[in-house]
Amino acid sequence: MNITSVDLTIVVVYIIAVIIYGIYKSRNVKNSADFLVAGRSLGLFTLVATVVMTEFNTATMVGYSSFGFQAGLYSQLILLAMFIGFLCYTFVVAKRWKRINATSIIELFELRYSKGFRLLTTFMIVTLLLFLSPAYLRAVGLIFSSSLGISLTTTVIIISGTVLIFSVVGGLMAVAHTNTLSFVITLIALPLVWYFTKSHAMELGGLESVFSAKYLSLNPTGMWNDEVMPFSFICSTYVLMFLIYMQSPWYAQLMTAAKSEKIAYSSMGIGAVLIVLVYGFSIQIAAYVRVGFPDLADPQLALAMAINNWVPIGVAGLMLAVILAIGQTTMGTIWNNIVSIASNDIYKRIFDTSASEKKLLRFSRITTLVIALFTIIVSITIVDQVINVLFVGNIIMASLFFPALGGFLWWKTGERAVWITTITSIIVGFLSVILMNQSPNYNINDWMFLYYVVIMPAIIIMGIIISHFEKPSEEYTIKRTRFFEKVGTPWFGKKAYLKHVESTNLKEI
Repeated sequence: MNITSVDLTIVVVYIIAVIIYGIYKSRNVKNSADFLVAGRSLGLFTLVATVVMTEFNTATMVGYSSFGFQAGLYSQLILLAMFIGFLCYTFVVAKRWKRINATSIIELFELRYSKGFRLLTTFMIVTLLLFLSPAYLRAVGLIFSSSLGISLTTTVIIISGTVLIFSVVGGLMAVAHTNTLSFVITLIALPLVWYFTKSHAMELGGLESVFSAKYLSLNPTGMWNDEVMPFSFICSTYVLMFLIYMQSPWYAQLMTAAKSEKIAYSSMGIGAVLIVLVYGFSIQIAAYVRVGFPDLADPQLALAMAINNWVPIGVAGLMLAVILAIGQTTMGTIWNNIVSIASNDIYKRIFDTSASEKKLLRFSRITTLVIALFTIIVSITIVDQVINVLFVGNIIMASLFFPALGGFLWWKTGERAVWITTITSIIVGFLSVILMNQSPNYNINDWMFLYYVVIMPAIIIMGIIISHFEKPSEEYTIKRTRFFEKVGTPWFGKKAYLKHVESTNLKEI
């Protein structure tokens, strides 16, 4: 890319501004709750910005924009999956996560089930987050290094160092407030890039010159096995998004960080609309790029081509700042999520149960530094296939769907059932990948449909059947009663729950 001194200055100014603003907002961090969940004080605008910038990550942005280059406006159907996933989260679990008010998702699994299941999920989620962070960092590093013409190692250190400076001081408090700055820049830069790209494309003949009619509308009729972007793949994505959003560890933590239930609820609803908007811009920009560069070898380079060729000086710098911001915000949130689990679920519960607030805060900051170093090393040396890492992460996330949603909504969800469904989901997920990968006709779209649309629902039904026949102990029954008193009445099995509460109260009287 031909980056001018003006564009480079904008990027440098952004980095300095983020660091200063993050440190400034960290002045109110006095204890571990401030560091890990922003003192449970985030207002609506800050939380909306954090939700949007956490979801709007570089790997997905590049992936979705490549869909736009290949399948035009039709590919925007995939955004409906995100919208549905976020709306379901909003109406089903946002307030319930806030009522738990935990510092991490893992607390749910002990409150609802047992310490043993909490240990299993701790291992699963820490593994997931430790490798997601380097994957996202490598994705943004590859784009940024090629844009500025510097090495990947240098780029990774610049990005990680920027995040680390304010994260180690202020934790989620700093991350959330710097997200607002990144959010504003994103809402300015993306529409500008879209406008200039569309203008150039229209001058060259418009989308009709490179796409057939079926790729210029959102009509899925006859597209089930389309050679470019089969609707079966989009359908699988709908199911996948629903399966992984409900127990997403970073959103659970953000709901806890909200000032109130209403803010938690509203932030996800507003975020759903804005996330579709920003990804929609990315997809359309890539589609317009194809008008000028129909022979582009790698569709993932579509955004870079737009910035390099069709965007004026200054706007290119803003867009590079956005790419940097996307990487920083997602990484900062994930780091803080890992630190929350390490501090409260591992250090305080296992190694030092009487740790003071001062000691816990110091441990959290040291852990942030260690995780940053781990992320840098792994992103440079090990994480070679970003998509494969995200692929594995989705299997882990989906395997926790029944324990999380079943735990929130159904009175009879049993402990034995969640153990069996979780372990079965992981084993079947990885075995199916290995077996299908050995086939000469292996196709990722076929695997996604088989696993997420066929196998996962079957495993969930198995969990429902097992739960129905489980005979819970009195101790477990009391435990789940207390859980629902905390998060709200279950949607299913409400009569049984209320009957148990009534009978318990009568016994107490």
